[in-house]
Amino acid sequence: MLLTVVLLLLCALVAIAGVPLILKLIPPNDVYGFVTERTRSRAQLWYEVNRFAGWALVAVAVITALAIMVYSGTLLRPFWRQLVMFLVMLGLGAGATFWFERNPEQLGKWMDQLAARQARRGKSARRSSREVKPRRHA
Repeated sequence: MLLTVVLLLLCALVAIAGVPLILKLIPPNDVYGFVTERTRSRAQLWYEVNRFAGWALVAVAVITALAIMVYSGTLLRPFWRQLVMFLVMLGLGAGATFWFERNPEQLGKWMDQLAARQARRGKSARRSSREVKPRRHA
């Protein structure tokens, strides 16, 4: 039980470490953030990749903490399984960030397509609400 609490505190620390990255408060450096040759070469890329990495850290921490709390009495009862799950989730977050560093324009395209879809849905919903004729009271 104590080790589970320690792992939950570690999840909280990981989430807290991601917040300054999300807010773009960390300038390019060699210590804190997603440090690669590409991110150090351009400040714009540094901030975008580290913002993505911050969101990945927060997501990993939240998903891991929820899974540990929900399944700690069953599947994830042994501490080693909890630790392996935490490390696998961190690896997935790092892998997603590596992918984003290599393909930042692809994510931008997806986000633009999503925004266009939402805009079309919003316009069609507004249009249909205008087409409804008000009832006349007799």
